[in-house]
Parts: sequence; structure tokens; C-alpha cells
Amino acid sequence: MLLRRHSRTVALLYLPSSSFVRLDAYAPMLLPQAEQHRLAETFRARVNVGPRAAHARTLHPDLEGAKGKVSLMRVTGNAGEERWETRVVTVGELATSDALLWATHISMQRFYGARGSTSLVQLRSLIADADCHDQAAFRGLSPEEMAGILIERLRAAGKPLPSYVLFSGRGLHLVWVHQPLMATPGITRRHRSVQRHMHGPKGGVPSATVRTASGTRLQDPEVIAHEERMAAVWRGTGLDRGASDTARVLRLAGSYNAKSGQVARLVWPASWTDVVEHDFEDLATSFLPYTREQMAAIKAERDASWRQREAVRQERRAEQEAAGITLVEEQTRRRISGGYWASVVDALDAIRVWWGGTPPEGKRELWGFLSACAIAQAEGGDAATWASRLCRPAGLTEGELRTSLGALDRQLRRHENGETRDHDGTERSVIYEYSKARMLSLLGLSEDDARAAGAGALLPGGVARSERERSASRRAEAGVQPRAVTVSARLADGREALAMQAVGKAMREIVAAFGGRRGETSLRRAMAEAAAEPLAETLPETVVAAPVEPVSEARGEQSVSAPHGSTATIVAMPGALPPLGAETAPEPFHHPLLDLPEGDFDAPILSRHLAAPYSASTIRMNADTTPSSRAPFPAFPVPRSGADPLPNAPVSDAGRVPVPAFLLRSARVSGGRASP
Repeated sequence: MLLRRHSRTVALLYLPSSSFVRLDAYAPMLLPQAEQHRLAETFRARVNVGPRAAHARTLHPDLEGAKGKVSLMRVTGNAGEERWETRVVTVGELATSDALLWATHISMQRFYGARGSTSLVQLRSLIADADCHDQAAFRGLSPEEMAGILIERLRAAGKPLPSYVLFSGRGLHLVWVHQPLMATPGITRRHRSVQRHMHGPKGGVPSATVRTASGTRLQDPEVIAHEERMAAVWRGTGLDRGASDTARVLRLAGSYNAKSGQVARLVWPASWTDVVEHDFEDLATSFLPYTREQMAAIKAERDASWRQREAVRQERRAEQEAAGITLVEEQTRRRISGGYWASVVDALDAIRVWWGGTPPEGKRELWGFLSACAIAQAEGGDAATWASRLCRPAGLTEGELRTSLGALDRQLRRHENGETRDHDGTERSVIYEYSKARMLSLLGLSEDDARAAGAGALLPGGVARSERERSASRRAEAGVQPRAVTVSARLADGREALAMQAVGKAMREIVAAFGGRRGETSLRRAMAEAAAEPLAETLPETVVAAPVEPVSEARGEQSVSAPHGSTATIVAMPGALPPLGAETAPEPFHHPLLDLPEGDFDAPILSRHLAAPYSASTIRMNADTTPSSRAPFPAFPVPRSGADPLPNAPVSDAGRVPVPAFLLRSARVSGGRASP
């Protein structure tokens, strides 16, 4: 149907009301609504949305009083470039969040934002990560059978059973869920103490001594008995005692474990609805060696003992003052873990590692004896504890090593009874003491050997390090990335982001291009540091010919294509310089311009616009050699405002171009030498 109005012809498309045509170019590509629902249900079944949601609701139910956020994590990236990615959701939206279907791990506590010990809000659970799948006592057993063994051990020790046991695809995660606790400093310290004592003694062997602020004393029998019970529970289970921090994340039920090819699932109890929530104080009473009442009684007893000793001391002081005896104030010696003898223990262990893990034949008993002497000076103990600790590193049986430590044990008992010895008029301890040089001589090592082994504590002058060096060592031992690497990576990202900004990309596009490697705040900081970074000073260097690529230079409203060297500078390694005053013979010179054709050439003018295609024209270059009044243009693209945002960007199809005749004539100078 055609209508004529005001001398214009208007064409109207007439369609019957009974038919409907969707004027959408992408309509054939859309799936029907029913097919979309079917695919969504299939995806939910494949990612095990049911177990994931049930696990999340068990750990972090959306109840009154729930505070903080939960971290959901998984490993992303290609092989060799894996990295952990985190998504943070609130407790209220956790069970229905899409991030729950994406994640493989979930945080066990709640935080203000991203997980961290300083952002802790609420404490929710105690955990134990047992890698029992590769232990001899559990090899070949099903997850249900492994969980049954651990549950029976806890029952035999009289300890509370976990709320649930999760098969992670390899080992087992035992979790004791308790009521949410606000993470105040006092509650957080008590929670960490319960977690530490629940895992039992370090190394699975109870210690007979304990170090305090005033020295070393024998451990309380109640503590030793408790540690023995917990050591029996976890013996041979491959318990990861390092997995006890509040920022720990564990495997999410329903997630796929790529290492074993299995899916994480609940193995005890039978259903998530059967999970029992414990009271935290009941867990603390069971897993700590003493109850609150017992600790209060022990503290009162120790305070009374101190007051009694102080009264005797003040009485003796009064008697000395009455007799006119000059009083000398005793200075309390501060014992720290980084003392001399503790460093000697570490140095001897470093030598053992340098030897290959075990001392050589003929030096095993000697190494064990020297190590025991250092331990006796630093921590005390007896022959049995020293032999139990050092027998495996020394490559000896416990009985063999205990026999050689009997004399040291007797000397330590004499020292504890107050006996001393005279050494050149100086009162010394009766415990065996060896100088650094003597220990190296007995072990048959030189100072260079000790330095190569990293045993700096045995060098005569020791190792004098600044606080910065000690801090760097502590960070390296903790696995923290060196600061220089972090700063270098941040500057590199900042330069990359500035280059993207120079070509007109918005900040949102730049952040998306980094693929989650840096957020916007971190990226802005990197860009600011990269922009403020001073240019490096360039030293004189010999530059050889590089491929020539045309670069556009704007002049008014037109641009000129001019050749310049490659942006990647090629530097020749300098040779030995001749002595001063020596004459050097002229060397034959061959300029690369001599190999190019002679004559004038036409250079295309390229101009890049945001909304327009490239435009090209021609300008004739002549043999005018007068210097240009314009400043040289930069070799690196510089952003400019206006219609042509990047006139100096290198042309993508860069190649070798003809050279004008005046450059060739200047290269063919008599004598074959060109001026720099």
C-alpha cells in the first residue's frame, strides 16, 4: 500500500492481524523456551547443585545473627599458569548464588570481605584434613571404611564425633560445626588453641619439656596424657597440621577433583539433614588439656607460689640492707627462640641436609651428640627425648643413639642441681659446650663447607644481617613472593595498561582485558607507578642496522610517512677498548643503505581516525638536505587529542621502503666512513 503525502512517497508494510513475524535477525538462532529449561536442568544436574547447596546451608545457614561473607574459590588457567580465583557472596545469597555452581572450595569461617585472618567476623567450625588415602594403614579402603576407622578412634579416646566427614576426592575432611561466634580477640585465641590441641602434638610425639618466659621446665603430666590420646587418634592418617588457620578453605561437596577424577561427597552421616551442631564450650572442654576451672586453679596456685618466693626474696633483701651489704640488682635474662644454641641446632640440621639428608658413616653418632648438646642448652630434656627426636635424621636406631647420650643426660642433671665448673677462673656450666671452630673440626668441615651448607651460625664471625635481610629470609621461608618480583610485575602491568589507555580504551575494557589478574584499584595503582617511573639512563652503545618501518607524522592537517628504526633496539656487544692515545687502523665500512635502490620514491600518507577508514595521498620527497625546524617525533606512539588520536602508531604492514637519493649520496662519502 502506498501513501502520498507532501510530495513524498511512503511505503507501508501491511501484515494481516492473524500472522506475526518477528523482525529479528537473530530469531533463528534462539532456542525454544522449553529447550532452554531442559538445558538448564541438565547443567544443574551435571554440577551437582543439590549437594553443593546442602553443604553451603550446613556450614553457613541464613539464620538470624549470621554476619559476614563467604569466599568461594576455584583454580583457573591453563596448565602451568593455574591461579586461584575468589568470589565473595553474603550468607543470605550463598545457597542460590551462581558462584556456588562455579566454585570447588568454600571458606569455613566468615569474613568482612575476602578471606583473611585480619578480616574475620564469625567463627563457625573446627577442621581436620586427613590425607589418609596414601597411608599404609588406609591404602585400598573405601572412603566409608576410612571414615569408620577415624570415628572409632575418636570414640575410643572419648572425644566428640565430627558433625560430618566429607570425601574430598582423595582424603577426608572432618568438620566440627558449632554455633557462630563473634571473632573478638579473646574468642579467636581460644578457638585457635582448641584447633591446635585437637590436632595433637607436632610430629605426633608428645614433648616432655615446655619452654616458658623464665626458661625450660618439665611438661605437666595432664598435658602429656592428653597429647598421647590425640596422637593415637591421628597416627598414620596423614593429618595436615598446617590446615588449622581461620582462613582455610576446604573442598565443596559435589565438586570435581581433577587430581583423582572423583566427585567430593558426604560419607558420614548418611544425609546432610543428620548433621549435628556442637556447642563450642563442650568442644573446648574435650579438646583442651584443662577446663576453665582447672586453669583458674592452676593460675591461682602459681600466683601463690610466686608471692611466696617474692616474700622470701624481700626478707633476704631487708636482712642485707640491715647488715650494710651493697645490693646488686639481678637482671633477668630474656630467653628467646632465636638464641645462640637454637641457631646452632638449625645450622647442624642444615649440614645434615647438605650431606644428602643423613650424615655419612662414621659421623652419625657425632652429629647426633653435637645436636643433642645444642638442644640441651636451648631446651633441656633427657636422653630419651633427644634420641627420639634425632634418631631418624641421624640414620640410627633410637637405642643406639640413646647409649651415646647417657653422659650428656647426667651432665644436664648435675646442671639442674646447681653444679658448676671452674674454667680459667670463670664459673661455667657443667653441660658440654663446644666452640664453632671445634664443631667444624670434629665434623671434618671447612668454613667454605659451612657457608655452602647455609650453616652461618657455625662460622667464626657468624652471619651479620640487617633487619631487612632477616625479614626477607622470613618471607622466603613462608613462601611469600619477593618484593622485587611483586613490584616488577605491577610495573609491567601498569605499562601494559597505559599502552591500552593510549589507544583509547576505557578503564572498564582495560580491567576486562586483564581477565581478573588485577582489579580496578590495583590496576590504577600500577598505572600511577608506571607513569611516575623515571626513564632509564641510556649509556653509549653501538647500534647496528634494524628493519625500517614507516611511521606517520602529522603536519597540520596532513601526515607524512617517514622511516625510522625499529622500536626494538638492537645493540651490539662492545668489544675491548684500545688504550688511550693508541691509533686505530681504519676499518672497511659498508652502510646498509648502499644495498638499497637509488632514486626518489613516493611515500603514502597514512592517517588513522576513530570513525573513518585509512586515507592515503602522495607527497614527493626531494633532495633538500636543509635541517627541519620541527622537533624530531618520538619513536614510541604518543596519544594526541583531536580527530587523529594516534598519528605516530606504527603501520601494521611495515617493511623496507626505497631510500631517497640524497641519503645514498651521503652514505657514499669518500673514505667510506659515516659520521655518527
